[in-house]
Amino acid sequence: MTRQLSPAISRTLAIAILLGLVAAVWFGVAAPVVGQMLTYRDTIAEAEEQLPRLRRLAASAPMLQAQLAQLKRDPRTRTRLLSGTNESLAGADLQRRVNQIALQNGAVIRSTQPLPAQDEQGFRRISIRIAMEGNTAALQKIFYALESSPTLLFIDNVQIRSRSAGRLLRNTNANIARDDTLAVRFDLSGYVAGQQS
Repeated sequence: MTRQLSPAISRTLAIAILLGLVAAVWFGVAAPVVGQMLTYRDTIAEAEEQLPRLRRLAASAPMLQAQLAQLKRDPRTRTRLLSGTNESLAGADLQRRVNQIALQNGAVIRSTQPLPAQDEQGFRRISIRIAMEGNTAALQKIFYALESSPTLLFIDNVQIRSRSAGRLLRNTNANIARDDTLAVRFDLSGYVAGQQS
């Protein structure tokens, strides 16, 4: 024996089932599609903003390639690289350069440590880690001399600390002066051409 529902309950139940189906279709199909369309719209807008800049870059490519070819033909470009036929000799050249500059400016090199060489776009990056001591003026001159050298040298990972901890020094005239000796560690890198071994 089946019970029949009243017409009001049947209509309410039919509307509830219909609303449930509409919600299932919306959350199961339509909402993800609409969300994906909005994401695509944002991506397209960003790409359209970048397009003029990328076109300018693409238009400058032939000029940049011509400049690169000219630099490769220029014998002076070779002087921008470290000398040496292998990594060891190039590392020794790097150490010689920094020792000479430190000596000229009154700093003391405490240690040098070779770092692993790395390939970078057809060149080999040769690096050493240096620990030195000197006053502020000497270190400023050393960093300037290294970075303004005709050979391309790069300073990274600089760590500076006061070695004196505010210690006062008494000179021969009984004058008291603050010791501004700094302990510095940094990595110094240069490049050699091609794949060196």
